[in-house]
Amino acid sequence: MQPTLSVIDIDIYAGQDELAREGLLENLTRANDRCITPLWINWMRERADLRVVCLVHDLLHFDDFLVDVIRTVPGVRGTAARLAFDGVVCGDALMDIALQKSAWGRLAAATVEVKTQPGRDREVYAALVNLPKHKQVETVWVVKLYHSTEADLMMLLLGARTAALTGYTMSWVRTVPGVVDTQLTSVLDWQVLGTTEDFVLLTQRFPEPPPCGKTAAP
Repeated sequence: MQPTLSVIDIDIYAGQDELAREGLLENLTRANDRCITPLWINWMRERADLRVVCLVHDLLHFDDFLVDVIRTVPGVRGTAARLAFDGVVCGDALMDIALQKSAWGRLAAATVEVKTQPGRDREVYAALVNLPKHKQVETVWVVKLYHSTEADLMMLLLGARTAALTGYTMSWVRTVPGVVDTQLTSVLDWQVLGTTEDFVLLTQRFPEPPPCGKTAAP
């Protein structure tokens, strides 16, 4: 079975943030499970306190990973996991993340959850995958979440400034015909956990489309 991309949001009890972060990092670093490969952990703004991104090689072991590695950490109030079985990952942007082995603050980052109009799903997905390249914003991935109740697609964006990510979402994502609504969540910080080989596997699992020749306005 091909690996599945999983995005796990973790809510933390107030006042236990540092305890939960340290415990989660320790558990993820010590976890020796060939069925799950943690790629990175994010400190988030809005919607969740922490976010773990990982590759799931065997879905039968995913519940055990959630229970034993994440939900046992003191301070964790709850978790919400989303699985992406299809989508595209842009290798160059992803490898920018892979090369950072410590907290990463050089670029702003945000996730954009997209609700699409039923019946126009393929049209919207194709449009988002083929958005013109932008001088200040890179798209790391566009993945499908049609089984989720919160969003149908998820994008991960990198840019020089948070304002650039917000403007890009307003001008390019939200204007795509068939997009019903979006939710942008800022990423505050990173801790990379995966190896370069793990990131290469992700790009092989979700290959990117042919490059666009057109460049979008700033």
